[in-house]
Amino acid sequence: MVDTSYECRSRNHVAGAKLSEHGRANAIDVRGFTLADGTVVEFTSPAMKKEKLYLLRETACDRFTTVLGPGSDTYHENHVHFDILERRGGYRICQWSAPDQNLIGVPFPPDRPGSAPARSTTGNSNEE
Repeated sequence: MVDTSYECRSRNHVAGAKLSEHGRANAIDVRGFTLADGTVVEFTSPAMKKEKLYLLRETACDRFTTVLGPGSDTYHENHVHFDILERRGGYRICQWSAPDQNLIGVPFPPDRPGSAPARSTTGNSNEE
């Protein structure tokens, strides 16, 4: 259920915008995945339990510098964008909520020792 990985294009396909991280092969868009037991996990499904989605979001935001999904902007309503763009000061963006479930504004758990710097969870980044 991967949408795109390497695609040399501007951010959000907007003419004149910066080169997308997809164009650097540093990003991937994913709608979900299938587990070894055949269970299908769809990131944008309203049936997804809040706790599982929260755990997926937390894990993704620990591993990627940019995570954009439903709730971030209109470009990411049907998938989640993951990239590894390096920003000044180690800044990270994590914007992903669930359909029919309000996860925006839910605080992150305390950072683990050695974890990445603080993440943004509000606002419209239009990062990809």
